[in-house]
Amino acid sequence: MKVGGPDPLQEALELRAHIRGLQALLEFQRWQIEVLNDRLYAAQSGGTAARRLLALKKSEEEEARLRRRNASRTALAT
Repeated sequence: MKVGGPDPLQEALELRAHIRGLQALLEFQRWQIEVLNDRLYAAQSGGTAARRLLALKKSEEEEARLRRRNASRTALAT
């Protein structure tokens, strides 16, 4: 005879399936992080070139910011 409550075996099977799904998702996300990390910190010339390009862009932006600041100071002084 079955009493009108939840079936513990069925609940356990559902939880097990849910846990397996979460484990698969975690493993996939771990893989994604490894791939992105490898791309970001690549030891290959492409990674080095990207870092150099970013450094160059930052220095150019800083130079432009200094020029604008100096131009505004010159305009205020006259």
